[in-house]
Amino acid sequence: MKDKLAFEQALSLIDSYPDAVMLFDADDRVIAGNTALNSLLGEGCSLTGLNSADLNGSPLQCLLAGNDTFAFMDANQQPCYLQAQDLRLPPGATAVRARLLRDVTEAEHLRAENERLQIEVAAQALHDPITGLLNRRGLMVALEPQVSRSRRYDSQLALVFMDVYGADAEPNFLVRVSQILKDQLRWADVIGCSEDHEFILVLPETSREDALSLTAKLNERMASEFKSSESNWAAYGVAEWQKTDNSMTLLRRAQTALNQARTARDGRMAVAL
Repeated sequence: MKDKLAFEQALSLIDSYPDAVMLFDADDRVIAGNTALNSLLGEGCSLTGLNSADLNGSPLQCLLAGNDTFAFMDANQQPCYLQAQDLRLPPGATAVRARLLRDVTEAEHLRAENERLQIEVAAQALHDPITGLLNRRGLMVALEPQVSRSRRYDSQLALVFMDVYGADAEPNFLVRVSQILKDQLRWADVIGCSEDHEFILVLPETSREDALSLTAKLNERMASEFKSSESNWAAYGVAEWQKTDNSMTLLRRAQTALNQARTARDGRMAVAL
């Protein structure tokens, strides 16, 4: 009689609890659940008398066992996230275990959104927001191993700074130029875009002469794309890796060559010595 009264008091207590609660007997079978559990399962669905083994392979099994946060489809066929917590009850009681299923859907959505934003911020930290190409910081990260490889194997490496006419025009122009560069360059080449929208091309296994040939091809391609009679579409600064170069000095020499090309009168092309 005393045990029955205590059990009824326990039922009254859990029924007022906002999250789903189940009580288990010594055989680990469900002997009671609260109103929140019934709402979660829906009308006509009951776990009373069942244990985890009875539900092997069923989507309901996760409700009875395990302590992880898990996804669940509620009675309205809406996805939610539940966090399970098992509590051992005092010896001698009708129920020996209570299981709480806390609804953490909102917190899980916030966590997922936070992860998405962190990934997005990290990507933006290395990429130009307009073209999606590497920004100067991202380019430095990509350039360093290329310079190290050239130093180790004495292999060729060229760098091209490219200042495209109309770079201050609408973003879709810059996006189209970036697409042309991706189309014309090899998979191993690296393309970047500075904050001033100067395009930077890292060309492994490429000599200065080959880099100059590439700039001529790029001019032709863009003139065709934009249907223009202009013979030059950009100013170029070309630098070839030297044994005394590190990433910064190679970039600086190509940037200097570009500055010279901007003021040149013959072809808007300059090659760093």
